[in-house]
Amino acid sequence: MIIVILCLASIMLMCYRPGPQKSWLWILILTIIGLVHIYLGLRTQKDSEHTRHTVDGKGCLPRSACTELILLSEEGSHLASWNIYGKNGIVIGRDVGENQVTVDLNETAYAGMIDVEHAILNFAGNNWYVEDISTGNGISIQKQDGRKYKLSYGKPCKVERFDIIFIGLTRLQIL
Repeated sequence: MIIVILCLASIMLMCYRPGPQKSWLWILILTIIGLVHIYLGLRTQKDSEHTRHTVDGKGCLPRSACTELILLSEEGSHLASWNIYGKNGIVIGRDVGENQVTVDLNETAYAGMIDVEHAILNFAGNNWYVEDISTGNGISIQKQDGRKYKLSYGKPCKVERFDIIFIGLTRLQIL
């Protein structure tokens, strides 16, 4: 905004300056610079309103940012949730005392199908990736379009908002 004001002030000084020489080239250049800055300012403001929102007062995030992991019941209701905002890595499994899991599924209906350390959610390059680190029951992902994919052991898969991760028969949704 300061650049726009300076451009307008310079244009006014050049137009009302006494004398026969008026620098029309400079007036045109300053006008274009001012208009470009106005356009870019309005565009940036519009983009930020449509692509960002505030979460828990911790700053602005893209609307597509994943901030929560939800444990779903068989009917689809929320049983538990874990905040994943600001974290780099999350271990999903069953806490048996000797390990450190972020998402403890020990008390779920299908806990017997979940390994002690079953999966890892990693944040890299502004995206979340899930990786199967168990050799037993595996992981599947259901995308928003309804397609379901089985993960290969040790191969990370990108997850997005509203994807459902199946750890055994336990369902976790990314929000």
